[in-house]
Amino acid sequence: MPVAIQRIREFSPSNLWQKVRTSAEPHLHIWMFLFAVTICGILFGSIVAGQLNRADTAVLGQTVQRLLTAVAGHQLAPASDLWWHRMVGDVQLLALIWLFGVSVIGLPFVVIAIFLRAFSVGFAVGFTVLHFGWKGFIVAAVAIFLHQLLSLTAILCAGVFAIRFSAGILRRVYPLPALSTAFLKYTALFAICGVVLMAGALLQAYIAPPLLHGTLAG
Repeated sequence: MPVAIQRIREFSPSNLWQKVRTSAEPHLHIWMFLFAVTICGILFGSIVAGQLNRADTAVLGQTVQRLLTAVAGHQLAPASDLWWHRMVGDVQLLALIWLFGVSVIGLPFVVIAIFLRAFSVGFAVGFTVLHFGWKGFIVAAVAIFLHQLLSLTAILCAGVFAIRFSAGILRRVYPLPALSTAFLKYTALFAICGVVLMAGALLQAYIAPPLLHGTLAG
């Protein structure tokens, strides 16, 4: 009985949080750096969105307006198609970051990939809010922020894992017999990130459209 109680205590929220902190603290500088890259990407994207010329603004505005019309009229593609399209793009980016982490020269590309993803999010949110006002804020919060909250978190974690693994290979942290185990663990962490991306895609495909329709209709 005491053994069972001890096992239960090991999986208590406080112990789990302590384990997460212990494993994250040695690599806190990587987390902070990539978080700063993400914030910079979002800010630059929103700034660029506000500097578009009239022609580009008109074209993008019409595209967003057609999307809102499709949402209001329940004319979007089936949710399964939306989910698959979102998943393909997210998994491709995740696979690239995984590959950059395996290749020793891929560290700068990890940073670039995360910056570009954050830039696209900042651009989409900035353009929608700046050019559609309150309605744009609602669209950005429901259709973009909810999904990207999960997706950007997963991509950020994947970037940290990639940099850690690649840096470990450069510093020869992993002995040759343990390299295969480290590689499997590295791949398993990316698989977990893929599950989070899948959840984000499900949120965007199945929950965001009806939620957005109800919000705009109200």
